[in-house]
Amino acid sequence: METHKILFESLDKAEKHFEAGEIRLAQKLVNEVSRTMKAEGKVSNKLRHRFNFMSAQSRYFNDISSFATNPKRNEIIKEIEALIAEPHENPKKQANEIHGLQTKWQLLDQTSKPAGREQWITFKKLTDKAWEPCAQYYEELKNIKISNAQEREKIIQTLIQYSNDNSDKWPGLIEMSKFLSKTFQTWQSYAPVLDEDFSKLKTAYQDARKPINNAINDQENKNHKIKESLIEKVKLINDEDTQACIQKFKKIKRDYQDAGPAGKKNEPILWKKLNQAADRFFEADKAIINNELEVIKDLTAELQSEDCSIKDIKNSVSELNKTRKSPEFSNLQKAIKAYENKKIDKINADKIKVYQDLLTLLETADENHLSIHNEIFKALKKPLYTGNKDKLQECTVKLELIAKIEPPDTEKIIKQKLALQMLQEKFSGIKNTNDEIKDLLIAFINNLKSKKISAAETKLWKRMCEAIQKLANQLP
Repeated sequence: METHKILFESLDKAEKHFEAGEIRLAQKLVNEVSRTMKAEGKVSNKLRHRFNFMSAQSRYFNDISSFATNPKRNEIIKEIEALIAEPHENPKKQANEIHGLQTKWQLLDQTSKPAGREQWITFKKLTDKAWEPCAQYYEELKNIKISNAQEREKIIQTLIQYSNDNSDKWPGLIEMSKFLSKTFQTWQSYAPVLDEDFSKLKTAYQDARKPINNAINDQENKNHKIKESLIEKVKLINDEDTQACIQKFKKIKRDYQDAGPAGKKNEPILWKKLNQAADRFFEADKAIINNELEVIKDLTAELQSEDCSIKDIKNSVSELNKTRKSPEFSNLQKAIKAYENKKIDKINADKIKVYQDLLTLLETADENHLSIHNEIFKALKKPLYTGNKDKLQECTVKLELIAKIEPPDTEKIIKQKLALQMLQEKFSGIKNTNDEIKDLLIAFINNLKSKKISAAETKLWKRMCEAIQKLANQLP
């Protein structure tokens, strides 16, 4: 009965290995149970049913493995046949290619169900035939394989030594996993080995890794239990204050994240359980978020209207708290900015039009001066008409310089004089740009010859209008 209990335990371990994706370890346990049952002779029906189920599992994975790898082995066989049909002139190149194909074959045997006897015999015969053109190079490759075997022996000893040094107190799970990964990569780099060494080394390598894998599994199981207990703690949170519940959950969540891995297969399941246990805390927040998203949707639609109140919309936006990091909130902010810019552009366009039409208001009696500066409007009502052409030219060039428009080359001297003057005014801080533009427009109006604009004055005013176009935000 004790033997039967041990066999049941072995089959349970095999099932866990299958679930964890450790197929070779599981199959090894199933084979051991099979041998023991044969030695025992008569066993209970319950044990036999359990064994039959696990044996079927083993065969299933063998079939899957064969299904995936047999086509690859057949491809290798075809490559060898092609090499036999057209061998390389250089024996070293021929040997290297055979060496590469043998490496591929052995790696398939190591990572899946070994090749069938018939397939192996075919591969062996073809390999021997492919070797014939490079017999002189065979000894050198044999030495490489022997050297590879020696290096693999060292890796096995490194694994054994690691287990001996750490069995009293194993390092962290991540450190052990990295160590196994690193040694596996090194192991893979020392292939192929002689056929007679391959199985022996493979078994020794797996046995050497086993204590470390067991330690990793133990730690993962321990972490699994810790995470399960933390999930149960979340389920017990029951404060009346939702925010208090959320804060407690966040603290437990940090402990959960610090607990360490619980196995690749378990992690997504546990993480889902953790968050599902806390969903009830966030239901109120979710309702608020959904309401705010509806508000954002309505505000975005309201912005499409020309007569909407941007002030009211901004006040509504200031009351949104839960959705400030959402893409919908960000898009609403961009839409508000775009609406404001559109309004500013409209205001500026209207203002530019008014300023470009200033000379149509000379000697005006209309008191409605719209957006024109009061001092400019006074000048328009009673212009001085000094008829100073030089002053008109200076006003034009200076406004162009403010608007960063290059005056004609014929006015180079005027430009230099005015540029120096503007630099001095900038450092002295006598005027701001708005005042300067205002004074230039007044000066231009007062230095016209009469209400009837001449062709020369019209040409200068056209240049003034181009500068005004670029100075929308600085017009007085």
